[in-house]
Amino acid sequence: MRNMKTKLYFLLLCVFVLAACSKDDEEIPSIQFNSDIENLILGAEKDSRLTLNFSSTHSWQANTDAVWITISPAQGNTGNSSLAIFAKEENRTGEIREATVTLSADGVPIKELKISQQKKDVLEVKQATYNVPAEGMSIQIEFATNLQEGISKIRYSQDVQDWLIFNDNVSTKILLDKTLNVKVLPNPSRAERTATFQIVIEDAAGKQLIESGTISIIQKGAGVGTSTDLETDDGKVVKLQTHSKGNGIPVVFMGDGFLDADIQSGFYRKVMEKGMEYFFSEEPVKSLREYFDVWMVTAVSLNDAFGEGYSTKFSCWLEGGKSTLIKGDEKIVQYYTQAVDEIRTNAEMFYETMSIVILNTETYAGTTYFGYGTEDDGVVEYAIGYCPIIGGMESEAFRQVLCHECIGHGFAKLLDEYSYQSMGQIPAKEIESNQILQTFGWAMNVDFTGDKSQVIWKHFLEDERYAGTDALGETLSTYEGACTYWSGAWRPTNESMMRNNIHGFNAPSREAIYKRIMRTAYGTPWQYNYEEFVKFDRMHLPQPTRVTTRNVEQIGKGRHFAPPQFVKRTLVNR
Repeated sequence: MRNMKTKLYFLLLCVFVLAACSKDDEEIPSIQFNSDIENLILGAEKDSRLTLNFSSTHSWQANTDAVWITISPAQGNTGNSSLAIFAKEENRTGEIREATVTLSADGVPIKELKISQQKKDVLEVKQATYNVPAEGMSIQIEFATNLQEGISKIRYSQDVQDWLIFNDNVSTKILLDKTLNVKVLPNPSRAERTATFQIVIEDAAGKQLIESGTISIIQKGAGVGTSTDLETDDGKVVKLQTHSKGNGIPVVFMGDGFLDADIQSGFYRKVMEKGMEYFFSEEPVKSLREYFDVWMVTAVSLNDAFGEGYSTKFSCWLEGGKSTLIKGDEKIVQYYTQAVDEIRTNAEMFYETMSIVILNTETYAGTTYFGYGTEDDGVVEYAIGYCPIIGGMESEAFRQVLCHECIGHGFAKLLDEYSYQSMGQIPAKEIESNQILQTFGWAMNVDFTGDKSQVIWKHFLEDERYAGTDALGETLSTYEGACTYWSGAWRPTNESMMRNNIHGFNAPSREAIYKRIMRTAYGTPWQYNYEEFVKFDRMHLPQPTRVTTRNVEQIGKGRHFAPPQFVKRTLVNR
């Protein structure tokens, strides 16, 4: 019995010793890094990365206290592992920021890693979009930056400077105040307008250090005005120019969408006078100005806006969208044209009149109507040209379109020299119609043959004085594409006033304008002499200037105009 107890104690002692030895042999969790982990720095940019290589005695886990860090993978097994630490976003706080990544093994926290992210220079605007009323106002743009030195500038497009005024000391004080003062001028147009710009900070050498995001100022259009007196200032005739040569060629300006206040303030007259100056801005009209009589007739509209719900004197209607078509009440236009006594009492003068209606809108559009007849079925020169104040009174687009429509189509009855590939070949029926126009001396800037020996401007091609390239880079020849058609119609030059509103009128067009002026100024006794024209023309050729060479794509949105409308309607006598 005693031996058995001894054996039992011995066995228990062995179990205890074995258990103690097993516990002493269990490995303590640990993680060993393969490189220095004291300076762990992420770049300021998004997706900047650190990679840590280590070994772990046990399965491991990683977590962080920062929302701007991503860890991958977040856990792993015993042995060698790699841990990637990513910056989820760029550091635009203006300060170096820190985070802690904790590594655990077998659930036991082993190591806290201190991660820092470099700062990115920042320039943050407090508000990116400002809505401003049509009356204009001053606004203060607040921004934040961590830069203490630098020269600030404003980057904006050229058109912005026409209606935004930035504080004068923008290049220095802005960094101290962290504000930008902007004065928004009143918007005279009914169209909403938007300006975009950025604040840019440069070093002393002009190198850009940082730029803000885009700042937008959206200004509402002016409200629709209403006349209070439709009669007192309506229908008044003012002669703007008197001819000094010939019998006088009548041109009458009038406006649609102008209020009584516009007439009283002098704005109406300024617009009409500007239209007159533009009418005489291209050769040969420019050098033959003394043959013209010019009047303006006041016209008071109820509203200074166009479209449904508004009322204007000549009921002008703009088709809108991609179309540049304008329609108006031609009977009322003719009635106001005859407010001029000399025109009302002289039918022949009325038949020769060019009526120009300027619309009080900056919309890009324009249309001319001609082909009016008399009660005895005669076809006369009378025409109506509708032209908005495109882009404002000082706009080059306004000038170009008025010349294209009112001199080209209206006065000289020239056709368009542009073409669209989608239009294909000109139909035979349209060729026939245009050739009928040519029997009146109209449409003399296009033809329907490319044969240089047969084309209607062949006399210029045979004249050495018109050979070679002119001052505007144009060469007289035959260029296919005219009357809006891609093929089957030819024009005299590659570019011209009747194509893209540039490079003035080409020689055949100038000849047609010259003939119209002299024929109207002197009547049937006058006979055309080619040599006399050439002598005049060579002395007054279009010259390259800022105006004549500016690309219409920049100021006309690259859009051509609706073709002239041949009306076949009888004139209305007052």
